[in-house]
Formats: sequence, structure tokens, C-alpha cells
Amino acid sequence: MVLTATACGGGSGSASTTTSTTADAPTQTFAGPAGLVDATQPQPNGYMWLLARPPGSANLQLLNLATGKIALVVPASVDSVAVAQSPSGLLGVGIGTHTTGALELRNGTSGVPVATVPIGAPVSSVFAGADGTTFYVLNGTSTSASVTLVNSQTDEATVSVPVPLDTKSIVVDPTGQSLFAVGSDGTLDQITVGSGMVAASFPVGKTPVSLGISTSGQTVYVLKSTSGGANVGVVDVQTESQSKALPAPADSVGVEASIDGRSLYLIVGTSSIGNIQVFPLAS
Repeated sequence: MVLTATACGGGSGSASTTTSTTADAPTQTFAGPAGLVDATQPQPNGYMWLLARPPGSANLQLLNLATGKIALVVPASVDSVAVAQSPSGLLGVGIGTHTTGALELRNGTSGVPVATVPIGAPVSSVFAGADGTTFYVLNGTSTSASVTLVNSQTDEATVSVPVPLDTKSIVVDPTGQSLFAVGSDGTLDQITVGSGMVAASFPVGKTPVSLGISTSGQTVYVLKSTSGGANVGVVDVQTESQSKALPAPADSVGVEASIDGRSLYLIVGTSSIGNIQVFPLAS
């Protein structure tokens, strides 16, 4: 599929929406803050949290998807690298310095910190489990990588699941039994959480950036950068193959599937721009 979508500018506190019906173009675009690096899955209440890292600072911004306006801006650690929101509403913000890591838990309405859970290595990605309690935290060093499970009710790290050293992004199926990890070489590993064993491994395309997963857990979305911009590979878990590629804007840094399975939200960000672009999924 030919890429036709492009990045758009945006700034903090001036969010707006535009709509389009052009083929291969987003149906909706939400302006966001410059330096956008991550965002949560759109929530049932019509909001999603954005994590921005403009030069020398970081903040969390609450985007109202009904109005396209930023409802709240909350300061964050300059070492914040990732954000996810559990079905219970709790936010998990990944912290990664050069040597250490942590998962900061925050109130999902106000953004106020409620607890900090130390992680053994710098964090690079966070995924919120469907159980509403577990956060899956990708962390590692130059010699090892793992996914640490954090219980947000006890504020404790529990088990650690080893993953390939070059893992770029992770998602977990709704049962919490299978963890999907994509490596920089474009290999997607399906890892059994309980045993840490690789149940399946197959190629999904080079230069992966981030993963998303459907509510059913049957489809994994692989955001990839390309020479012409970016695309999203739609991967069927059962057949272990990519069924098609969808357009994605240049400078996309993340992908989230809507809870109803009808849309993909592409997170676009550079040091000077930030926006969320919505693409329809075939029913």
C-alpha cells in the first residue's frame, strides 16, 4: 500500500482535530505537543494520555478525544520514556536513566504520582495488562533484556521474563499468557510468560518501531519505518504471517488499537511536532 499520510505540526495546549475521507489518509488528526514520544490506548471515557519530551523537560498531557483539546498538563521526570494506562485507569510511566529504571504509578484522572516501583535496569517500554493490575515493563542493559511484571495493587515487581537483547517493543495478549517481543531485525517472538520459553518466532519486516495488539489478542500491529516513511504490518497470530500493510505517517513513534477494534491511532512526534492520527480498520 502506497504511503500518502504525512506528519503534521502541533503544540502544547493548542490541540484541535481535522477530518478527512481521502483513501490512505487519516480520518481524524489530533494536534499534540512537540516532542511527543508515547501515548496510552484511547480510553472508554474518551481521553488518552500523551507523553512529551521537549528539550530539557517532560510532561504528561491529557487529550480529550471529543473536543480535541488538552484538558490537563502534568510535569513528569525528564527520564520518562513510556506511558501506558490499565483498564482500571491507573497510569504507568516508565523511567529510564543510563543505569537505572523504575515504573512510576500515577492517578489516571489527575496524573498525580501514587507510587514508584524500582526496576533493575533502564526502562524502554511499558504495556498495561488486560487484568487491570499488571504492568509489563521492558528493561535492559547492553548485555541483557527482560520484561518485569509489576503488580500495581501491591506496588511490587514480581517475575521477570527474559527477552532477546535487541527487543524494541512488547505487547501481551488479553490472557496474560503470551508476550510478543519484536527485535530490531524484524523478528517477532511469542514468549510464554509462565515459562519464559519461545513458543513461536517469525519475521514481520525490518526496522520495527513499536507494537500494538487487538483487544482479542489475535492481531498484532507492527509499526515499521521505511525509506518512504512508515507503515503498519497487520500480523495474524494464528497463521504467524502478515496479512497486509497499512499506511502510517512519517515520524510515527507508536501505534495503539482502539478498544472497539475499528481504528488505529498513530502517534507522531519529533522535537518540533506532535500529533495523533486515526486510521480506520476494515470491519
